[in-house]
Amino acid sequence: MNQIEGVYNILTTPFQPDGSLDEASLRRLTNAIISMGVDGITILGVAGEAQKLTESERARVVATVMEVNAGRVPIVVGASRDGTEPAITACRAAQEAGAAGVMVAPPTFAQPGPALIEHFRRIGEAIDIPIVLQDYPPVNGVTLSPRAMADLVEAVPAITTIKLEDAPTPQRIAQTLSLTGDRVSIVGGIGGMYLLDELRRGGSGTMTGFAFPEVLLAICRAWERGDQRTAAATYYKYLPIIIFEGQPKVGVAIRKEVLRRRGLIDCARIRQPGLTLDDGTLAGLLATLEFTGVEQAFPAPL
Repeated sequence: MNQIEGVYNILTTPFQPDGSLDEASLRRLTNAIISMGVDGITILGVAGEAQKLTESERARVVATVMEVNAGRVPIVVGASRDGTEPAITACRAAQEAGAAGVMVAPPTFAQPGPALIEHFRRIGEAIDIPIVLQDYPPVNGVTLSPRAMADLVEAVPAITTIKLEDAPTPQRIAQTLSLTGDRVSIVGGIGGMYLLDELRRGGSGTMTGFAFPEVLLAICRAWERGDQRTAAATYYKYLPIIIFEGQPKVGVAIRKEVLRRRGLIDCARIRQPGLTLDDGTLAGLLATLEFTGVEQAFPAPL
């Protein structure tokens, strides 16, 4: 893996009803997602509730996914930490476990400038695998302008991809690429909400945890072969479920319920703090699934 292109699924972390890690579901989910034809998997992302896992649980998730994957697709490991030394330690551990790359966001409330560049420079010099720069202010309160991202890319050769999720993403992708050229690829996220327009503005794909990766794959594959009409038709057909799942704060709970319905995990539990589904949200989900017909169009590989 060098620059990321295509669809990378940010893997959900399944829990048992008592809140403990569900390794059996994690194995089944990992294998199913790979079987769908994704270009890669990202683990220990925000959508994987990494911030709610202990260090030992994070290590178990990495080891389990690596074992199931068995080298079939590139695995990117989330390794963001607020300190440079802890981030280096996490990135080295990911590399030793077999990761193809690491995803790193700026430390909480860090301001763009020399200190942030030094943080990423030291990380890049400490490992031999690429860095995915995560630009997502809701995670850390850090807003990176296109110029700030370009400065990081120029100063830190290890950064080969930017995961850009600060809206308006299509415009910011185009602005950033105008400064970086082909030194990096830029992928979107946010559940695939703006995927079509991100591709139109030069995006290389998406890295997100949407519960139907097959939809995102169909869009990207059509775009890659130059069939923009099919890409657009697929995007607009399934946009209602993309939007529904993408609701802030409750989106992970919705995603887990869909994965449970698909038979890919046993339990839709999320770790607290976090919103769970109420009866109205569940009813809305079922109505949206029925309206789009997405479950029938993309039956889960079991």
